[in-house]
Amino acid sequence: MRVLELSTGLIESALKASQLGTPVAVRMIAHLEGGSDPELLERWAVANAARWLNSPPARCERWVAAGGEHRTTLMACSGGQTSLLSTGSATAGSELLQVTVLGTRGMMNYSGPARSWGLLAPASPPPREPVRSPLKRPFGVLLVAGHDTHQPMYAAAFGADPRCQLIGLTDQTPLRPRRRARNVQLAEELGIPYLENFQEAINRPDVQVVSVCAEPERRGPLIVQTAQAGKHLYLDKPLAGDPQTPSEIVRQVRRNGVLAHMFSSLTAQPITRLRDLLRSPELGSLLAVHCDLCFAKGQPGLAELAGPRHETSAPQTFETPDAKRELTNIGVYPLTLLTALLGGQAQNLSATTGNYFFTEHQTADMEDFGQISLQWDNGMLATVSAGRTGWHSHPADGLNRICLIGSKRTVVLDAHQPRAELWTDRTPWQPPPRNPDDPMGMWLAPPDSPYRPFPKQAWFGNPPLDPVADVAYFLDCLENGWESEVDVAAAAAANQILLAAYRSASEARPVALAAINR
Repeated sequence: MRVLELSTGLIESALKASQLGTPVAVRMIAHLEGGSDPELLERWAVANAARWLNSPPARCERWVAAGGEHRTTLMACSGGQTSLLSTGSATAGSELLQVTVLGTRGMMNYSGPARSWGLLAPASPPPREPVRSPLKRPFGVLLVAGHDTHQPMYAAAFGADPRCQLIGLTDQTPLRPRRRARNVQLAEELGIPYLENFQEAINRPDVQVVSVCAEPERRGPLIVQTAQAGKHLYLDKPLAGDPQTPSEIVRQVRRNGVLAHMFSSLTAQPITRLRDLLRSPELGSLLAVHCDLCFAKGQPGLAELAGPRHETSAPQTFETPDAKRELTNIGVYPLTLLTALLGGQAQNLSATTGNYFFTEHQTADMEDFGQISLQWDNGMLATVSAGRTGWHSHPADGLNRICLIGSKRTVVLDAHQPRAELWTDRTPWQPPPRNPDDPMGMWLAPPDSPYRPFPKQAWFGNPPLDPVADVAYFLDCLENGWESEVDVAAAAAANQILLAAYRSASEARPVALAAINR
């Protein structure tokens, strides 16, 4: 296995350069051709991950597919470090090796052989049939919650679309003083009224669409009330902060015949290619999907690494002014794509969470990184590695890729491919000053704010997350009577996986998932 010897040497050279700080997590996808022994490859992966992390395994859980040819191992080390290792055999011309080592001060990524996307011809999209009466423009849009949420981003997208008119901003009562003040501030900036009575606001006849961005622990009941009022829903992610409400949301959305769509990366260029690929016969049967998404935001290197993280089985709080549960916040993107586009359901999962990078997250008892290994009901394997890894951990927005393992070939879809790279003698990019209202840079500051980061200008490519395109997709569905691919059923299934992942991480064991009626 010459490719393994070469990659090991390069990875260890990078680690010896001491640029990463302390290694805390490993993500490996190794599918090799040439009759490699699956068990031998798995042992190589586990041994090297433990060596790079300088900690012996304390917990190893494995899922196996395709008669043992494809394996995923979730490994937690005695010091709290974690590894997600996907190994197996590949058909001729589809060899794939991706290794990522995350340290407290940065990230190292090795990309080995992988066949390019360009060899695949785009597939014809299936025809879309209306499922409800088309809605006539203009669409009156009501906003729920203001600053310190994604609402400013969504409001700008709705306000810029000629099909929409912003009616007002509302929220439930009573509210914490800071939340109400931040709501009123956004309403004033947008030049729309702040409507104190939530029920009266959603019942207004000039409101057809409601954009719900309340915090996850408050979000679910507000969505239920809005669906009962017969209003179409544009939803922030995740769907809710508890395991019971998503099922009620699905029931109320279906009972009242409204369109409900959750913000996702569905309209991003790599996902357009993913949908083409899933319709193409060139991939063969889909055996495994491996997703990596890490946001390059925040100032890392301050977390205390004294021992393993002790997870909460059922989290009650998901956001504070300077921290978020990042497995929920970021992992929801790949999980929603899996539940929306792949069909079938997840049956079993194993998960780990860690505090590796940010003291803010550690103080709030919220993970800044997590990994999930999933077994689908058709035997397919899926994995997700997600977190927030620091401003300087990536030349662009962060690691963002999907690896598809098919019976005929293997393909990597990278959000930063294709790209242009620029190298000059200009001063290197620096993060913005620390914003007292948003210390971690979780929310996008206004264009004229001194806390808005300058764009990174080393890599130039398509935006991996585009709220304008996502809002336009939602409005297209309204105008044509289409169903969204990211409907509440897909959102509810992703929600179930996320909450089960916390239980798995807390109890250090696999968890079975109850079926959700799709």
